[in-house]
Amino acid sequence: MTRFLLIVVGVLCGLGLVLLSEGRVGHLRAFAPQMVPGWAAPIDSDATLWTGRARGVRPMGLPVEANVNWRFARFGAPGAVWTLTAVAEGLTGGAELGLPLARDRAELRDGRAEILLGDWPGLVRGVALGGLLNVSGLRAELALPARTLRAFSADIRWTGARIQGQDIGTGEMTVLSDQGGGWRAPFSLEGDVITASGTLEGRFGAPVAVLDMRIEDVGEMPADWREALDRVARKDGTSWIVRRDLDLSLDWPLL
Repeated sequence: MTRFLLIVVGVLCGLGLVLLSEGRVGHLRAFAPQMVPGWAAPIDSDATLWTGRARGVRPMGLPVEANVNWRFARFGAPGAVWTLTAVAEGLTGGAELGLPLARDRAELRDGRAEILLGDWPGLVRGVALGGLLNVSGLRAELALPARTLRAFSADIRWTGARIQGQDIGTGEMTVLSDQGGGWRAPFSLEGDVITASGTLEGRFGAPVAVLDMRIEDVGEMPADWREALDRVARKDGTSWIVRRDLDLSLDWPLL
């Protein structure tokens, strides 16, 4: 997410005056390449301040590359607003990007996305996940000109959740951040086969997050699942406890 915001905000702010007319990124690449930073490589050459596309952007923590489009929407009392859309394999989403008149921050708000997990690589090695992830209420704030992420929040709901083709219930996660630069995501999953709860937490700018999870057998867990958990988790009665550092900058599977 940080890389995605850097690319879009960098174009809209960093190239500002040059692109206020019909100037295009391709013109800068041809006549003033020193004005185009390396992280702007995914941006199409015909992109302007008003409309454009960045191709092959991979937000940290996700296993797919997305094409991100922006289009100027309006000026208002809070500042300028663009609409953003993102499309990738198994993913569609959108949000609004606001730049206040003070130009001290960029705000991503009203973000939403739908993710078909069956179209993505497995999060856990050798384990196929299925179902639909609905992301809503996504908000982020980026400090300018430092371009550092300082706030992020979202609600995530996993419906039709499946592991290896077997229905396991419904999962929920809420992502919250604090003023100290940390973020925390408590989650839970309720079903007839297993229940799970825990947290994923980390810090902005650091790729490693800490997973702390408890998985409970409610009586219908397949034997091969129990055997796999015995290999990777600590047994505690009818539960398994997983504590692991995850490098979100790596390709999936992460576990």
